[in-house]
Amino acid sequence: MGASRSYTEQTIKQLFGLAAGRCAFPTCRRKIIFPATDLSSTTITGDIAHIVAFADAGPRSDGALSTKQKNDYDNLMLLCAACHRLVDGQPEEYPNDVLFAMKQNHLDWVDENLESQMRDIRFPELEVVCSRIIDTELASSTGFQTLPPAQKMVSNKLGPKTAKKITLGLMQAPLVADYMQSMVTHVDSEFPERLISGFRSEYDKHFEKGIRGDGLFALLELFASGGTADFDRQAAGLAVLAHLFQVCDIFETTVT
Repeated sequence: MGASRSYTEQTIKQLFGLAAGRCAFPTCRRKIIFPATDLSSTTITGDIAHIVAFADAGPRSDGALSTKQKNDYDNLMLLCAACHRLVDGQPEEYPNDVLFAMKQNHLDWVDENLESQMRDIRFPELEVVCSRIIDTELASSTGFQTLPPAQKMVSNKLGPKTAKKITLGLMQAPLVADYMQSMVTHVDSEFPERLISGFRSEYDKHFEKGIRGDGLFALLELFASGGTADFDRQAAGLAVLAHLFQVCDIFETTVT
């Protein structure tokens, strides 16, 4: 039996989250993930594409790479079905270096759109994000210790790209704080604790699997946005995550 095109949960979530659930081809960038509704399940209309071919006889193949390396996040990109067929059908036009650059350019484009949308989020976007994160059961003590934000970055091995994301999200920290206070005053006095509990549960789930650093932050960012390809929801989710990163024990170093 040959090797399998199998991906870890972390790889899949990181791939879809960082690419904003969109095709990476620069003249396309259409949504390829549509979240579940009350009537339908989540639908994916695109593909996980290998940059260096998975099969030794495939386009852009490299027999020196192991199966694990071929299936890792660094060698994968999201493409709609049509663009995937194009790049594999014309590998001379789309060699490895072109596709690696295309993937990076797409990630930069996502960040630019997040930054643009961040300025426009308001309470309605925060409400949509928080309503799906909030935990009805308050979590017990997590064993976290409180650290200053800069020390959190170092202790959790968060790199420059994550630092940039946190800085971007903190543009709307006052808005998130106002929203949370409004919820405490008018709706639920335990709202902040329930919101934190929802994030803690997600953090613990991935932490227990050995996921750390930028990968873990990316998974929490995807969780906050609900896996949507809509930039307003992604911006709102990042704003909530960045605010909680700054003010409480989300994404801290465990006490040893």
